[in-house]
Amino acid sequence: MAISQIAFHVIFTALFIVANVVFVRAVLYRLNLVFNARKANGTENFLEHKNWGFRIKSFVLNVILQKKNFQEPLRGIMHAFVFYGFVTYLLHTTSQFISGVFGYALDDPYKFTLVGSLFGETANHYYEAALQVVSILVLIGLGFFAWRRWIQKAKGLDVHSPASAIVIGMISLLMLSTLLGEGARAVGAEYANPFHDAAPIASAIGAFWEAIGIEYSSADLVFQIMWWTHILSVFAFMLYVPTSKHAHLIFAPFNYFLQSDTPKGALSKLNLEDETAVWGVTRTEDFPWPNLLDGLSCIECGRCQVQCPANRTGKVLNPKAIIVELKHALMDKMPEVVKIRETNPEGAADAVAALDTSVIGKYEGLSEEALWGCTTCYACVEACPVGNNQVNAIMEMRRHLVLVDSNFPAELQGAFVNMENNSNPWGVAAHSRADWAEGLGVKTMAEDSNVDVLYWVGCAGAFDDRNKRIAQSFVKIMQKADVKFGILGTEEGCSGDSARRGGNEYLYQTLAQSNVDTMNGYNVKKVVTACPHCYNTIKNEYPQFGGNFEVIHHSEFINELAKDGKIEVGVAEDANAGKYTYHDSCYIGRYNDNYENPRDLVKKVSGGKLAEPVDHHTKGLCCGAGGAQMWMEEHGERVNFKRSNQLLDTGATTIATACPFCITMITDGVKQEGKIEEVKVKDIAELVAENLK
Repeated sequence: MAISQIAFHVIFTALFIVANVVFVRAVLYRLNLVFNARKANGTENFLEHKNWGFRIKSFVLNVILQKKNFQEPLRGIMHAFVFYGFVTYLLHTTSQFISGVFGYALDDPYKFTLVGSLFGETANHYYEAALQVVSILVLIGLGFFAWRRWIQKAKGLDVHSPASAIVIGMISLLMLSTLLGEGARAVGAEYANPFHDAAPIASAIGAFWEAIGIEYSSADLVFQIMWWTHILSVFAFMLYVPTSKHAHLIFAPFNYFLQSDTPKGALSKLNLEDETAVWGVTRTEDFPWPNLLDGLSCIECGRCQVQCPANRTGKVLNPKAIIVELKHALMDKMPEVVKIRETNPEGAADAVAALDTSVIGKYEGLSEEALWGCTTCYACVEACPVGNNQVNAIMEMRRHLVLVDSNFPAELQGAFVNMENNSNPWGVAAHSRADWAEGLGVKTMAEDSNVDVLYWVGCAGAFDDRNKRIAQSFVKIMQKADVKFGILGTEEGCSGDSARRGGNEYLYQTLAQSNVDTMNGYNVKKVVTACPHCYNTIKNEYPQFGGNFEVIHHSEFINELAKDGKIEVGVAEDANAGKYTYHDSCYIGRYNDNYENPRDLVKKVSGGKLAEPVDHHTKGLCCGAGGAQMWMEEHGERVNFKRSNQLLDTGATTIATACPFCITMITDGVKQEGKIEEVKVKDIAELVAENLK
């Protein structure tokens, strides 16, 4: 072997080893920091997880098939160009690695190719031709993202990002070096490609080289230069990416594969009997590890920020900043924690406790004001293309503020006291909970528990005058359909949703356990409710307390009655003259994927017509009352006013809702615009009850 070949072999192998060792060490270092955090409550350890089918499905849908990215179609297509470009390049780059390590590349970089070895040289040449097309598509995708960031300056991309320029530059260099090298190879004396007719892009680039005087033996040199440019760019990419925000290439697949199959509407249950348990989080090492893995997975694309109702109305909350700051905390605080645990395991607890690893108020995006601005609407989680859960992280910190620091908005104190004393946030006397049903012939479970379904009325239906009419309308529908149902009456307590989302886990568990015990005492099997918040917590969270019930939202229940022919819904008298729209409730929509049942009912009443607001279905804008915001004072532009204006912009004369909080907030918004006399705001149960045949 010639000296030049030996030198080439040594240099390439050294670079190959360094790049791979640094890459693997950087990835393992960060994963070690993540998994030194707390085990996730309510989820299994990785190796104990039995539902591998769920994890594989999550990985395939969201990583391989890019499902979440395609929620934004144009951006999804452009990202797919780049992603599938990387996938397509795997065989090409691996072949280059093998050629370099074994010293082929100096004489003939194509002496060995994986595709050629497996399927023959003809297949390899067609693969290389396809790779050239892919390279063009990758460049188009990169150009689109560069345009969005630096020309369009899209919302969400509001942070100066040299990392984006570096990565776009690196990937562009990878693509261009391949294209230019293949063009030189098409005309080179030594590497002349007999299949260049099957690769028109390489042929066209080869014509360019010839036009500027590069041909035959000189083209061979150009090819070698491009080959080295490409491979050195690959090594540089491996060294840089794990330490940058573009590490999402590595950690987002982990994020999707390690996801828990617990219901997305369920918060974790704290063990309040364990004095050593962590009650909420402010210290970095106390976060459940998925929250910190989210930080590494974040690409800072801003989709969560764009969809967040608080951020859209000028609040300080930025869900992107929540996750980015957790990444900063991970890299700032966890190395010392890990070092102590590894070098002094016996005294680690006290030594770690002495460290300043708190995050609330220590990072700009993690202020108390930001944490209390969240409506828990799940829009950020739904929008995130890498599987992050900003809401869970916020709730962990809210729990700390309430349970440990007793530090929460003053208005919440009244709601908490009311729930504790009267089992409803309004503070109305608990003995009047069944007064709304007077004269309707509704029996309580104490009077007759031999029923097919328990109607869970909820605090709003029982105590709020506007929502009492919805409860009465729903009863009318069930009686018309001969549904055998009962209510708990004064035995029903607050479901506790506002307590839990308000961070008061202790109060929530007290309420939840009491309700579960009552329902289990009556051997309840099936529950129907008109409140999405009660629906979500009874369905997805009460199983944590032994409450395993079939829970149905009234929109689904009524729609099933109509489909089964048990009720017949007529078209409203104003259907021809008016226009109907529907406001999505976050807790039956994004949390529980119930979008079409309420729409089906509105279409029945409106004669099949439904005008959608600008934000609807998975992107529906929150009414602003979730996350215990119903009981807090909102400052600045109100979310419900913004949402109400979207609904009014449809030209609707009737706005349909399916949630007691939503109807309250939207009604206030319509009043604010002075249109309450001309625009009706009604629950779907009222619309159906008014138009029963």
